Order: sequence, then structure tokens, then C-alpha cells
Amino acid sequence: MNHCYLPLESSIAELDFSYNDEVEKVFHFHNVLKKKIDELLGETYLLPDVLKAFKEFSDALVPFINPDIDYGEGQLKEKDMTDKYDIYDKYFEVTRVIEMKSGQFIQQYLDTSAELIDELQYTSMSRGEIAYILKAWEAANEIILDGKSPSPDFTLSERNNMATPQHNDERALYRWKLAHHAFGFFMIFSGYCFDKAADIIQNGGSAEAVGNWLDKAAHLFRGTTACMEFGNSFTASIYRSVIRPDMSRANDEANLPNGFSGTQNLEYVKWRSRKKNLLNIVKQKMEEGSISDEIVDMVEMFRAFYLEDMHIHSIIAGRMVGMEKSLLQEGFMKPGAKAVKLTAADVLRSMAAMREKETAFLMKN
Repeated sequence: MNHCYLPLESSIAELDFSYNDEVEKVFHFHNVLKKKIDELLGETYLLPDVLKAFKEFSDALVPFINPDIDYGEGQLKEKDMTDKYDIYDKYFEVTRVIEMKSGQFIQQYLDTSAELIDELQYTSMSRGEIAYILKAWEAANEIILDGKSPSPDFTLSERNNMATPQHNDERALYRWKLAHHAFGFFMIFSGYCFDKAADIIQNGGSAEAVGNWLDKAAHLFRGTTACMEFGNSFTASIYRSVIRPDMSRANDEANLPNGFSGTQNLEYVKWRSRKKNLLNIVKQKMEEGSISDEIVDMVEMFRAFYLEDMHIHSIIAGRMVGMEKSLLQEGFMKPGAKAVKLTAADVLRSMAAMREKETAFLMKN
């Protein structure tokens, strides 16, 4: 698995926009993707045909893997191991890039996407979940390509130096970390869409324009949920014997007082702030009676994905850790203290209830 490089503040808006042939590469990706969406989600049913379609999809994009990305002196942020975000990034093999150029960002996005596409064919994921990843890529590509004029003469060079781990333990860690890389990109794109939608609502723009951004934001977020299914595409015994001990070792090395948690994921924390801003604006406009039903309907679609996300996470937790506590729960348990009866899945179900409460105002419309 390749190391992942992401913007310093987890935002597309901070990118220094300059391109070489990256737009043409995204255009190529988008064309292959559109063809495979129709094929994989509608025309192909027999398993041999499905596997063949995935293989063709992978082969068409393999040249995107292992790009030569040139980072300038001082662009790569040095990690501060007292910073919770840097601790999380180190474990998941992420480095932050100062004044990241759009071309660098796109090359990394394509590399991560091509690696994930190559691995999809070997997982046990349902095509229903894979569909959400495909739709998230479609939305991300459309954002990149908006207003661009790719050259029709572009030819993709043939190269591939990737060596996917073959041992079960290493392959599980590969999927686990690669899923978090793709999760990061979809979160960045989704948050960008929330900012765009919020700006248009605040300035009285058209419902159609808002709806377009909200549709993309929702599907990109739902793609992050599917990434977690991809990242857990192995047995519970592998999770308990490989993934959990690996994270525990990283936790001990970093001397984290309360264990690993999603609140150390910069992409999620920044996305959550953008999501909160959008919901606050929508709630205010609903109270004023100055927002259209069409816009509220689109926010309700996001709400459905938002609630579904936490329920799926609780199902994954139940499948993987059963009656055990999460690493975060274990971190809070002091020696000799009374045992906590709540499981990791219980905690996630309570968080789902909190999301219900957070978005309840939408159902009063």
C-alpha cells in the first residue's frame, strides 16, 4: 500500500490550483467508471462475469498506481507525536502537505482509488455497498472536472510497481489502512460540497444548485460508510488477532491516555464541523420559512445516509468485536474500576440515537 498525502487542513479550498495532465487522467478515470457503473450495477449477474468486469476495471486504472509526485522542500509536515491528529495519521500512514497543489492532490486521489479498485475484486463486499463507492467516485470526478476541458489526445502510460501483500495478516492491514485513505478523500470532497451548498443557501441561490451540491455531499459521505465495509472485509478472527492488536500497539507506543478514536481523524473532525454549519443554516432558514421544500428534501436524503452510517458501524462492531469494548472504552477503564457493561456496538447505537436527535428538526417540516 502506498503512503497517503493529504492537505494540511483537510480542505480542497486550501489547494494551490495548478495542473499538468492530471485533469486528463481524471477524465479517463471518469469514462471508465461510467461504463463500469452500468455494467457492474445493472448488466452483470453471474459471478464469473462480475469478476471479469472487476478485473477489466482494475486493469484500465492500474497505471494510476505509484505516481511520481514531486513535493517541494518544506511541503511535508513533520509529525508532532503529542498531537492527537498526527498520532492517528502516523498509524494510518498519512502525511500532511503544506500548500498542497491541486495536481498533487489529484495524483494521490487517483493512486488511492486505483489501489482500492484493484482490491475490490478480492473482497466479499456486496455490490450494494460497492455501488456507493462507485457513486462517490462519480461525484468526486465531477467536482474535479467541472469547468475543465480535458485534451482528447491523452494517452495513459503503462506502468505498475504495486506489490499487494499476499499473507492474510498483511492483506488485512492493507485493506484496513487503504480504506481509511479512501475515507479521507471522500470526507474532504463531501465537506467541500457542504460548504458550497451552505454558501448558496445563505445567498439565496437556486434550489437546483443547492440540490446538486447536497446530492454529491450525501453520496460522498455514504461512500465513506462503504469504505468501512471494505476495510473490514475479513473475518472477525482476523480483526481480533491482527487489526486490534496492531492498533493497541500503536496506542501504547503513542501513550494515548484514552485509546484510539475517530475524533483523532482530522478528515472526520473537519467534515463534522462543515456538516454542523450546514444543518444550522438549514434549521435557521426553516424556522424563518425561507427555504424551499426541494432543498429540505435533499437534506433529508443526507439524514437517511447519516443515520444509516452509524447503524452500519454498529453492525460492523458487533460482527468484529462481539461483546468486547472498543479501544476508546478500554482507555477510560482504570485498573480495579467496576467493569463497564456497554459493548462497542452499544456505544455506537447510542451515537445513532444522538444523530436522530440532531436531525429531528428536519422531520417537523
